[in-house]
Amino acid sequence: MCLRTPAADPKECDCYECVEARRDRSAAAQSRGEARPAAETDVLESWRCAFHEAYREVQLEIFKAKIKKDLSKTMEKTAELVLETMMTELRENTRRARFQKDLRTKLEKLIETAAGD
Repeated sequence: MCLRTPAADPKECDCYECVEARRDRSAAAQSRGEARPAAETDVLESWRCAFHEAYREVQLEIFKAKIKKDLSKTMEKTAELVLETMMTELRENTRRARFQKDLRTKLEKLIETAAGD
């Protein structure tokens, strides 16, 4: 019996952990070359798997909507701050690279001049 749902048979439980455990056992048996029971090759089993996957996707969409509603202002401000910081860093790196290129060019000319003397 699953601790999360009142299903007496773990094969009938629809909680995420039980569904994933059944899926893992089935995949392991298939990788060992064991024949799958008729119930698992059944069309109904395929529909059950699709149902659980869709159910999980709906849960994710609900969480996404709630997170967006509750945290969107904070997340937008965070994104702006990160973008501003990254752009400043990019400008600094470009300026540093240009400075080092100019320095190398001047050093090369200096060495060429010293070698010619």
